Amino acid sequence: MKVTGNHTLSERTQLGFESVMKSLQSSTFRLWLLSFLIAVTAIVMMNYKWVSVSRLYGSDTSVIRNESQLGDFLQSQKGTVEFSGDRDPYQILTGFFIQSLAFVTASDVNLTGYIWQKYPEDYPQDWVKGIIFPEEVNSVNTRLDKLYETTGEQNGVRYDMIGWYFDVTVRQSFDYSNYPLDILTVWLRVWHKDLLHDKEVVLVPDFNAYANVDKSTFGLDTEIVHGEWTIDETFFSYKSVPYDTDFGISADIEEHSYNEFFFNLGVRRKFINAFIVNLVPLFVVALLLFAQLLTVSGKEELIDRLGFNMSDTIAAYSAMFFIILLAHIQVRSQFADSGLVYIEYFYLIMYLAILLSAINLYLFSLGKLPYLNILHYQDNLVAKAAYWPIVLGTMAIATWVSL
Repeated sequence: MKVTGNHTLSERTQLGFESVMKSLQSSTFRLWLLSFLIAVTAIVMMNYKWVSVSRLYGSDTSVIRNESQLGDFLQSQKGTVEFSGDRDPYQILTGFFIQSLAFVTASDVNLTGYIWQKYPEDYPQDWVKGIIFPEEVNSVNTRLDKLYETTGEQNGVRYDMIGWYFDVTVRQSFDYSNYPLDILTVWLRVWHKDLLHDKEVVLVPDFNAYANVDKSTFGLDTEIVHGEWTIDETFFSYKSVPYDTDFGISADIEEHSYNEFFFNLGVRRKFINAFIVNLVPLFVVALLLFAQLLTVSGKEELIDRLGFNMSDTIAAYSAMFFIILLAHIQVRSQFADSGLVYIEYFYLIMYLAILLSAINLYLFSLGKLPYLNILHYQDNLVAKAAYWPIVLGTMAIATWVSL
């Protein structure tokens, strides 16, 4: 009896195994498995591009991070307009300490902190000392208060040092096309105040005024409030800026480029904030749209159980459309002067997903039509299984194209 019993149990186990294998080999399982694999691949592709977004420096920008790079840059400029004349220009050591940074608008940034300059003792007494912020806006609110003036010696050269406290709002053109994965460079551009002798003066970074310029960030207040941004690097730079005027100073007018002096702050938008505000609502709507698609059925028992109704489903699609539209309008209002930003591709894709779901619902409700039998395969299985590959796949393609 035990042998017979064991034999019966073995047969049942074998039958159960064969049943599982048949289900694994079924077309339904393979279709859902393919859908899952494509969706996961799309997510991995998007995440790879998200983490690989990096800061870009223009071809006309010379990044200066240390004394060695500064020396190479100055040597490369020998013979240019800045170094014309009987002698090399006076090198004015200039340093910055930033205490606050705030985006007033998408293109206006407020910066506060300290600026100091060291003038060599042979600097002509009748030349003007000081700086200009050429990109400032609301100049009546700009502060540049002289706080201290002293003398000292650096690298065997005697100098007079002047330090100012500044509060200035500057207008800059930022590229928000990668929003919410923005990696921007906020800069503070300064001119020498004496334009009459500007060609005989060059502003250079005062690296010796910082404890360690090898760090990714220096010249920042440790208590600076970042807001929705993270400052991940600071650096000096020169940028070749073309001018087609001499500002009326001389009669020799010709178009030329001038290497202007910048202190830069590399900022990165905090992804978690933008993710919660933008991507979480999109993901929730995508889930609701998929859940609504799963209720589409031609089987009477499922229709009764799920409460599938075409008019109610269309109404649900309309509600989702307006939710996406309102969120999209809010994003567009932030970047009205910019082109299409990255996150907007997701909104456009969701519009397309809602439209395709509505078309699928309408065609499925018409019954079997010539050349559209695939819609009724396994009770609209193809449309249901294709939902996530289409949505996430197009998002992955948009990510690779735009980032």
